Amino acid sequence: MAINEWWRDLPEERYWMIAPSRGVVGEALSAPKQVDDHRFEWSHELVAYTRPGDTLFVWDRTLAHPGIAAWGRVLGPLGEETRARDGVERAHWRMPVSDTLQLANPITITALRRHGADVVAVRDALERDVEGPVYFPFIGEPHTLVPAPAYLAKVPRDLVSLLSSRFGFDFVL
Repeated sequence: MAINEWWRDLPEERYWMIAPSRGVVGEALSAPKQVDDHRFEWSHELVAYTRPGDTLFVWDRTLAHPGIAAWGRVLGPLGEETRARDGVERAHWRMPVSDTLQLANPITITALRRHGADVVAVRDALERDVEGPVYFPFIGEPHTLVPAPAYLAKVPRDLVSLLSSRFGFDFVL
């Protein structure tokens, strides 16, 4: 199974969201590489599609009110490393990232749901325009939105624009 690279010819589509289990990104995105079709995990494979200069939003599930709490930049270059777990060595993607900067006001899940209809509209429009998976960072309906159960997800520019206008942060779009 291959990644549906719907953003490939759209240079303005350079945003991602990571949801690390401990709320901390570290010095690099790191995820197991696909070994065979039985172990394919799209949210891990997306690490290989990030590019230097891309923006990385950080979903922090460790906060009292989970939400988008920080951001950083993908630095690159993409590399590989071997990691051992339970005595088994596996190849991993490794993409260096900058230190993350905390948002002055995290975008909590509660705040996001207040604009849930707009978030869902962005997702639905993208899904209408794109054939195949879009790897959107949120699933559910307006009042039940939650982060996708994914290590890394693709954030479309239109969602960044929406969040920027509703929550008052500025990114070059």
